[in-house]
Amino acid sequence: MIRLNNAEYAYRPGMSLKQLVDDYNAKNSKPLAFDGFIVLVNSIALTALQIQEKILSDNDNVIIVPQIDGG
Repeated sequence: MIRLNNAEYAYRPGMSLKQLVDDYNAKNSKPLAFDGFIVLVNSIALTALQIQEKILSDNDNVIIVPQIDGG
């Protein structure tokens, strides 16, 4: 099982982060994206390159939140 923003999704071997987000977006009216968002997998922030290549493991916890710029 994989958790995405506290929602549970079935784990599939070889599943990428992009596939998980695509599945989420197909079922939700407020889509997630990678541009302008911070992506954490198991509390570790990913770079843009890591996001594109990330293959998930069973029991991963993914958090995707909008990036807030301010000062």
